[in-house]
Amino acid sequence: AFNIQIELKGRSSFSYQMKADIPIQRGEAQLSVIKAWKEQKITKVINKTQKKLLEISGWEEKKTTKIESQLAKIQRKIDSKKMEKTEYLRSKKAAVHAKAQEQKAKVQTRRAQEILDAEEEAARFQAMGQIPKKSSLNCF
Repeated sequence: AFNIQIELKGRSSFSYQMKADIPIQRGEAQLSVIKAWKEQKITKVINKTQKKLLEISGWEEKKTTKIESQLAKIQRKIDSKKMEKTEYLRSKKAAVHAKAQEQKAKVQTRRAQEILDAEEEAARFQAMGQIPKKSSLNCF
């Protein structure tokens, strides 16, 4: 049995079912038509598939390019922030070094002044012939 589908212009379609008790003749001409139809169908499927694959490849390329652009933009931002932070920390390190040098200079100046004061005081005691009342030496 086989169905025949008929569509009428502007009207609904209807189908008609026939019983085929008559054997179908399969001559060389018929086989040639079937073979041509099959090859046409296969070619159509291959072309359709190829077109779809090209569309997918194009879509993938477009998306990949966009993502790579975003990655490059982020990398540029990271590099910029890294340079800014590095410069900031180098500046901070230089400021710490400068402050440390300043404090060391103050300590050395104070040490020199205290040594000078001690020498002057010792000279005064010696000139007066006195012994200091408060000794920093515990052995006397």
